[in-house]
Amino acid sequence: MAPRCPLLLVLLAVAGLAAARPLELPGPDEKWLTLRLEELTFVSNVSPAETAAIARDLVRMRHAIGEVTKLNVRSTRETRIFIFGSEREFAPYRETITGRGDASIRGAFTSSDGGNFIVMVRGRDEDVDRTIYHELTHYFVRNTVSNLPLWLSEGLADYYSTFHTAGDEVSIGVPVRQHVRWMRQKPLIPLTEIFATTADSPLYNEASRSGAFYAQSWALVHYLMADERRRERLGEILRSIDEGQPAAEAFAAAFGKPQADFGPELRSYIRRRAFVFTRYALDQASLPEIPRPEPMPRDALLFELGHLLAHSAREAAPAARAFLEEALAVNPSLAAAHADLGRLHHIAGAAAEAHASFARAVELGSTDPQVHLLVGISTLDELRGDTRIGPPGETLLRARRAFERSAELDPRSAPAWTGIGATYISTDEDPAAGIAALERALALVPGDAGAAFYLVQLYARTGKRDEARHLIDTVLSAGAQREQLDFARRIVRVADRNANIRAINDAIAKANAGNPEEALAILDGLLPRLEGDQELLAKVRALRAEILARRSG
Repeated sequence: MAPRCPLLLVLLAVAGLAAARPLELPGPDEKWLTLRLEELTFVSNVSPAETAAIARDLVRMRHAIGEVTKLNVRSTRETRIFIFGSEREFAPYRETITGRGDASIRGAFTSSDGGNFIVMVRGRDEDVDRTIYHELTHYFVRNTVSNLPLWLSEGLADYYSTFHTAGDEVSIGVPVRQHVRWMRQKPLIPLTEIFATTADSPLYNEASRSGAFYAQSWALVHYLMADERRRERLGEILRSIDEGQPAAEAFAAAFGKPQADFGPELRSYIRRRAFVFTRYALDQASLPEIPRPEPMPRDALLFELGHLLAHSAREAAPAARAFLEEALAVNPSLAAAHADLGRLHHIAGAAAEAHASFARAVELGSTDPQVHLLVGISTLDELRGDTRIGPPGETLLRARRAFERSAELDPRSAPAWTGIGATYISTDEDPAAGIAALERALALVPGDAGAAFYLVQLYARTGKRDEARHLIDTVLSAGAQREQLDFARRIVRVADRNANIRAINDAIAKANAGNPEEALAILDGLLPRLEGDQELLAKVRALRAEILARRSG
């Protein structure tokens, strides 16, 4: 994903700078279209033909990448694509959502508990499409494999960002002109530095240096994808990383040499006058038919724009509330608008208003899984800060029922399964059902750090500490916040120590029962595991010496 911006913006060059008008409710006579295709919903104020063409290209890109890479391109979450016909219409939404009045921002991708959102202004600039395809590739990768090194994640996203379609053919891997120009004009950075770059590295975050990181990451992926054997080995690397093998080891195992040894090959590849790319003939029969865009009723349009704003930056909340309230003025029975208002009240700390809005959404008979998911999230948040372990109370059970209803309505909803699992964290119940729910969430979205965070805790509680450590080293190390990662590691350390204490007590019981050999076997097995715990290590050594002395005496 693009650096330095929480909404994953990619900054793109465009001529001119248009002043944005204030964000206003759409006029009664504004004509908008919608097109629903599987998990994709398009909201557009460009022509029906252009709306259908954008939908067709996006579906083709998704299909082609799925065929070529075997990535999981079918999202478990709804994705809304908002298409604005001009910079003037797009500008107020860009400024409200991102807080930036930069006309060079031509598109953005963001994700929240309400799904995925793409906003874009349609124009002739091909880099607008690059923005969307780059970010969608990130999403497809996260659906499939976790813990990718940054260079590989960004290199893959840029490799597929130049997807192009013409007739029945698509092109994949078309060179990124800016990257080629950069590398031919600037000195290359040593590959060891590229491979060591993380999201906190200056090379990734400093504007004067990040271009080199993106360019060389793209070039390395392009080199690996340009040859069938190298492409197969890259697939082996992805599978090995997903199974928990460190990236450097996976790379060396696949190619028989360290990553850094690819420096001369990469320099030679960059000096070439031409870069190969793949043309792929689409099997039209395997593509879904693009439905005809339909005019949007005013209440639906107001809701969709309000929904976008409600799931964007916190600063967009006042505008979101205005749109949603106007949608309800037109159609008071719009359950989803009540649910989004409830979410905004909840974020603002207005618990009573949030409950009233959520209750109204449920009362209206909403079968929207997102409504019940929001009810669960809001209800569970009432218990935030209560870390007592005990029988589940009514508030927690109410949250669990809401998550279960959401999962029932949409079994592919990873957040719903994560919510179910989260309700088992602070109870003394058998956590088997919570573990199953969280494992299902991770099967749907392998890189889901939230599900992994809860699952680590339940694994640690039930003695599955190796499984917990694997999640920490893969999913959480790649996607969790530092506080979550530290907490998860601490949970496993505590679980390890408690298990070691139980083993010491077992050895003492066996020694007191006249079974010194069994006691010594337990203690000898503990010694290698206690190198990091000097207190318990000293206790085991003293206990072992005492048992040996008692046995020999």
